[in-house]
Amino acid sequence: MSRPQHHKAARLRLISAALGLGAVVALGGCSAGQVTETDTQVAAVNGGAGDVQEIAVRNATFSFPASGTLYPAGSSAPLQAVLTNEGADDKLVEVTSPYTTAPATVSGTTDLPSRTALHATGTNAELKAQAEATGARTVQITLNGFKQDITPGVTIPVTFVFQNAGPVTVQVPIGEDEKPRPELHDSEAGGH
Repeated sequence: MSRPQHHKAARLRLISAALGLGAVVALGGCSAGQVTETDTQVAAVNGGAGDVQEIAVRNATFSFPASGTLYPAGSSAPLQAVLTNEGADDKLVEVTSPYTTAPATVSGTTDLPSRTALHATGTNAELKAQAEATGARTVQITLNGFKQDITPGVTIPVTFVFQNAGPVTVQVPIGEDEKPRPELHDSEAGGH
């Protein structure tokens, strides 16, 4: 390599190194001493989730109470969730919680063949209709006899037991209120 070619190659390496170092410094300064946007973001899915072997429980929530804003002690609550199976054929055999006096009532489809999903629709008629319209498999799960009041913001452990995969415990909150909020008139909203 001639001397001019050697100097040209060295300059190109120095320029590349300088640009790389500049990018690192610039990007590092973007968040230095600042609160990032992502530090306060929560997942788009608001329900509980858990995995056991190849089975996943996703977006597990209790349906919002039909009347009032809580489930009082002694009451029952329908559960919504999606159960998926990427492994061998399996079956949902039991759902329990230490916060209830009895195992959950499980009705509908409980078989969970390989590469399928099972939709627990709770009392959400629209969700059930959508699932059935697409040919999705549905199950109804209701937890019975709460030992204490269950309010929004509280999560309770719910254990899903599968015949082959075994148990998985998921922290389940009360889901969002599906009822539309009342419209406020300008005088009620403080408008003029």
